[in-house]
Amino acid sequence: MAPTPDSARTAISASPPPVRLQEEFAECLGGEVYLAYAHRPETGVLTVAAGFSPEVARGRAKVRAAALDALYRLPDGVAEPCDQDDGRELCLSDFMPEAPSDNHSRVAGTGLLSRERYMLPAEVVWMGDRDCRVEPTAVGVIDDDAGGVSGAIADLLAHDMVTRWWTSPRMPLLRVSQHLSMMIPEGAAAAIPALGLRVSAFVLPGPDFQIAVVGVSGEGTTIATAAARSAREAVAEAFLRAIAARAQPWNTLSTADSLRRLTVWHREVDYLAYLEWSALDADASALDQPEMREGTPGWADIACRRFGHEPILVTLGEFGDAVKVVCPGAACYRTVPPGTTLPCPVP
Repeated sequence: MAPTPDSARTAISASPPPVRLQEEFAECLGGEVYLAYAHRPETGVLTVAAGFSPEVARGRAKVRAAALDALYRLPDGVAEPCDQDDGRELCLSDFMPEAPSDNHSRVAGTGLLSRERYMLPAEVVWMGDRDCRVEPTAVGVIDDDAGGVSGAIADLLAHDMVTRWWTSPRMPLLRVSQHLSMMIPEGAAAAIPALGLRVSAFVLPGPDFQIAVVGVSGEGTTIATAAARSAREAVAEAFLRAIAARAQPWNTLSTADSLRRLTVWHREVDYLAYLEWSALDADASALDQPEMREGTPGWADIACRRFGHEPILVTLGEFGDAVKVVCPGAACYRTVPPGTTLPCPVP
């Protein structure tokens, strides 16, 4: 079970009143993939999630919408100075190189390994369009009851590795597109070409886990990434995320994310060529589930080993709901704009 701090006081008030949740539901890809829409009218948060069952899609949309709603509600104002016993204070310079000056707003978090209490810069926690020089990121947002905190840590690892690979592709991707029917329902794989779509799937091997990069193209491209213990699980999850991204209205995204999506959508040939440039064909054995041995590190341990710092859980709201995991050292916190002509396709 995810840890929750004994005292969830934060320097920013985060106990919003109950909000209404509107839900919609749809089937796609021959009824093999399900899309769920969850809308929080008070903040305008509209979340689209995909699953191979209606229950999974609905659950993901509701959990993510609730988390984003809390993160959108964090105010921009400068908070009161933190007491010395509030916890260890981290600054933007702990999260990104050449960081701008902090705005001194802080949000409380709890270390997932040490259970130590932290005070975090609001810029790496909040969501929405903000008047600051740090791009809000949805990486690490809790979006699944089943995966919960572990899934958010895996999300951090996936985006970190893909972001670093994108700027310096020294390791070749493994192309697994030809094995797609082994990783998603056969009916969904068969429906893809019938709808004029194409799926490009790649794997980036990592220690103790696998990273997948999946592009769904055809009159525009969406690209998503995911991490899992096996390549098969990672590709399936990245595929669902890419499908959900195609259904997400652009006007519900932050300005930075919308501009990135627009670039990827209209330059699909450039992006797919960039991925194919490094790729080598993989055989089916690359999709095998690795044997889980005693002593296999957990997701928090893997993140700590990679980033040099433990991941930190942020809880908000009256009941202390887990909403986001952040981690100093992960390459997903950055200033705006990204400043590259072909920005990394994953936010």
